[in-house]
This record gives sequence, structure tokens and C-alpha cells, in this order.
Amino acid sequence: DAYGAIRANQGLYLSSWGQLGASGDQLDLTPARQQLDSAYHLSDSLSQSAQDHNADALDSRQNLKQAGDDADDRYGNSEQLSDADQSNARGATDSGGRGEAARMKAPWLHLASPAGITLSTPESTHLAQGRSLSISSGEDVNIATGKSLVASISEKLSLFVQKAGIKLFAARGKVEMQAQDGEMAFTAEKGVKVTSTEGRIEINAENGILLQSGGGYIRIEGGNIEVHCPGAADLKGAQHNFGGPTSLTRTQPEL
Repeated sequence: DAYGAIRANQGLYLSSWGQLGASGDQLDLTPARQQLDSAYHLSDSLSQSAQDHNADALDSRQNLKQAGDDADDRYGNSEQLSDADQSNARGATDSGGRGEAARMKAPWLHLASPAGITLSTPESTHLAQGRSLSISSGEDVNIATGKSLVASISEKLSLFVQKAGIKLFAARGKVEMQAQDGEMAFTAEKGVKVTSTEGRIEINAENGILLQSGGGYIRIEGGNIEVHCPGAADLKGAQHNFGGPTSLTRTQPEL
């Protein structure tokens, strides 16, 4: 009804992986280390693929590798006695303390379970780290929130999808994208479609608009319109009206 604490200066391992008959080393982190190794190889493979496609690497994956490396260490006398099994802590005890046992290289806190780990609270959950946070999943990562998902990032955001594309939908409300101090580039190997199902499409540029294909182009700049092409220019319509000069001024959005 008061307080509780678990402390271990050289590392702590909490696990629901069993050791039948108390066989094996107390700090045998083999199942946890294998899971960390799998997570690292997945992160490393996807990181390399991202770099190959001009996206950013997963730099913090090296910290994930370090977690696995630090979970694999031994201590004790490696001398083997012929009449005792030195492969585990019990053998070391039977041989008068000689032998090796598993330990951690650094004071990590490892949680490992073959079935799963659950954290739940009716209030808030907080994760705080001084360096990096790595999330690796062999299958899916799902996020559901009853209100908002808000992220503030001090440097950069890089998203890479290897196979099945990206979808971004808003059932209601506006979708806004701004590059407040730089360019915005949209590039596709194949077609690019822009459609307004019930409204209109407006393209507005302060210093000019250039449409170009096959050597021909239309340039709107400085109050002038240029239509140039290396081939035929075909204009068709029931009427052709050429009047005097006029202009349209639009207010640019504030950034």
C-alpha cells in the first residue's frame, strides 16, 4: 500500500520466457537478443532501400544494434572441469564457482515476452529519451486516436514506402501543404493527375507560369503570354475574340 522499487546496478531482465527446472543462466537473454537482431536487420534493410530511392536513412538503427550487442556477454572463469557441466550457471556452481555465466555489457532494462507486452492506463503514458526512439515491427504498426495526432519536429521529416504506395485522405475539411521557405517539387515516373470533382482548379504564381512538353511551351510572365512550338499550333472554337488589355490580381496566401 506504499512504495516499491526494483533496482539492479548492472542491468535488469524481466521476462516471461521460461527456463524449465531453473536450467540455464539467470541472465540468458537469448530470446530477447534474437528479437533485437531481427529488428535490426529489418531496419537496416529498409534503411538501405530508402537511401537507394533518395530518402533518408534510419540513423538510429545503430543504437538498436548496440542494444542487441550489449545483451550478449559472459563472465567468470572459462576453465572447464571434466566432471561438471560448465555450459550454465548450475554447472559453474557444481564445479566450485568455475565456469561462465551470461550477463549484460551495460545496465540495460530488458523486457521480453513470447506472447506480448501490454501497457495500459486510463491517464497518460510518457516516453522520454535523451537520444533516439526506434520502433520496429515485423508486420503492422497501427495508431488510433480519439482526437488529434500532432507532431512537432525540429529538423526534418522523411517517409519512405518500399512497395504499396502512400494514401492520404481527409473525409472532411481542407488539406493544406506549405513550403514556407523553399521549393515544393512533385515528381512521378508516369502520369500526374489533378482533378476537382465539383469545383475548379486555380494555378497562381507571382513570377511566372511555364507549361512545357515536347519542345513546345506556354509561358505566362510579366503580363505577357507566349505560345511557342516547333510544330503546328491548332486553335479551334466557335468564336475568337481578341479585345483590349485586361488583368486579374489575386492575393497570395500568407506564410
